Amino acid sequence: IQEKCEVDRIDTQGQVFTITGKPENVARAEAAIKELIEKGYCALAFEGFSENVINVHSSHFPDLIGKQGAVVRKIKEELNVEINFQDVPKGSLPSKKAKVTLAGSAADVEKAKTVINNILMYCHDELTHPGQVHEELDIEPWAYRYIIGRAGSEMKHIQHNWKVKVNIPRETSANDKVIIVGEADQVERAKTYCEKLIWNAENNSKGRDKADNATADPWGDEEPEEEWMKGYMYKR
Repeated sequence: IQEKCEVDRIDTQGQVFTITGKPENVARAEAAIKELIEKGYCALAFEGFSENVINVHSSHFPDLIGKQGAVVRKIKEELNVEINFQDVPKGSLPSKKAKVTLAGSAADVEKAKTVINNILMYCHDELTHPGQVHEELDIEPWAYRYIIGRAGSEMKHIQHNWKVKVNIPRETSANDKVIIVGEADQVERAKTYCEKLIWNAENNSKGRDKADNATADPWGDEEPEEEWMKGYMYKR
């Protein structure tokens, strides 16, 4: 900030900043420091600064943050961008959208936006999940329960046996297809298994069974916010 704003000095003592220089330069430096305190970044730190906001269902924040912050940290480090997640009060509806703010150079912000949209749509991106691919399955909602299984038994079997992630769409999902993510050969095997489950369901289930389960929520309650996620959230 001192160099960019061409001020003589910026002294810090406790919580007090003392800026010395020409009035117009001091004003610029003061604005930059206030922005840094408020947002965690300032425009002066980036060439061709850009700021972009994506409105995302808060239920997808864990996918964008990743375990122990691994996903968001990878995006920030590789693309040299800042990412802030709006704080979501406890008890908020899963359908409520919240802001994800991206800041950095214009080109890098656009790249980060593409990565985030890929994760929302396909549950992975090459930057954050290298070597992974996905397959989409067009499955009727009444048949989701056959992929999930009693108490999640089928889902656990599929994910453990082939080391894949299976994402079944919810009301807030960007993609209305069932998505299988992992290494290519394992994804193909898991897909074949799921298709067999659905074929059996379609040939063995009665129409009334389909109707009874068409509107049921096979997932139950949303997972609670974990402690490690709080460092990536910000309050309005």
